[in-house]
Parts: sequence; structure tokens; C-alpha cells
Amino acid sequence: MDHVSAIITRFIRQNMEDRGLALYFTDDDKLLAMDEEFETHFKFDLVFSDNDFSCLILSRGPKGLEVRQRFNISWTNARHIRDFMEYVRKL
Repeated sequence: MDHVSAIITRFIRQNMEDRGLALYFTDDDKLLAMDEEFETHFKFDLVFSDNDFSCLILSRGPKGLEVRQRFNISWTNARHIRDFMEYVRKL
């Protein structure tokens, strides 16, 4: 069985690919959703721990990448995990 962190990362990847964006990892494990011209549309700063995960989401704005939303969610809070996934779907 996959760990929830793998499920979340796979979900983000699939969601971005459905939009025509490719997901790339940076050296410091940030996720960049880029188009075929390598313009970054979204950045996901995910941090996983034994008890929870946090995610800072940045999106393209008029002045470059801008903070869109921050999440800090306990692994045991299924409702908040679903809310996070719904937020990513609606980006």
C-alpha cells in the first residue's frame, strides 16, 4: 500500500498532466508544473513529516510566481486532505 505522501504527489502530477503541464522536481524537492516552453505555472512546496504535511502553492501572476495558498494538514484529517485535493483540482 502506498504512503499518503506518494498518493498526494501522484495526484498533483496527474492533475497537472491533465492540464498539459509537466511536473519537475527541483534539487530541493519542490515541484514545478511547467508548460512545453518551460514556463512555470505552479510551484508546490511540499513538506512531509510523520504526523502531517504542509504545502505552499504558488501560481503565475502579473509579477511572477505569487503565493496562492498554504496548507498544513494532519495525516489523520481525511476531510482536510480531500479539501486540499479539491483545491488543486480547481486551480
